[in-house]
Amino acid sequence: MKKWITIIVLLFIVIGITASVILYQVSRNPLDRQADQALKRVQDETEIVKVDNTSFYHGSKSYVVVTGENEQNEKLVAWIPDKKGKIIEKKWADGITKDQAINKLKDEKKPKELLSVRLGYESVGPVWELTYLDQQDNLNYYYLLFSTGEWWRKIENL
Repeated sequence: MKKWITIIVLLFIVIGITASVILYQVSRNPLDRQADQALKRVQDETEIVKVDNTSFYHGSKSYVVVTGENEQNEKLVAWIPDKKGKIIEKKWADGITKDQAINKLKDEKKPKELLSVRLGYESVGPVWELTYLDQQDNLNYYYLLFSTGEWWRKIENL
């Protein structure tokens, strides 16, 4: 009897793990497809020949953000809209770096914990989105213009 209970418990564990893996893969498929389509567009429509990083930004509109290099080894960033639309491409040197954005946030707001920093695109153009917790553990979003590092928008105390 003890042997059957052990077999049944192990069977449920195996089924649970298998179901979890399948669910993860199925839920990840749309993002993988979106990234693949964006990378194909990057190859066809931009100067990027070597891709370094791909990320997603979901603000007013959804974008896949691709960083990479051109044939002259200049670092470039491309914002590819989720729907059909024009790709926005900028040289990395034409904007502020991730470290500069983080330092500006730390100097002005003194966050307790920095949760994420990502490139995005809004109505004003390319932005850095910084998500952090303040000293009271409130969630905050700060947006810096990629080109100048000036504050564009903030959402505080969520």
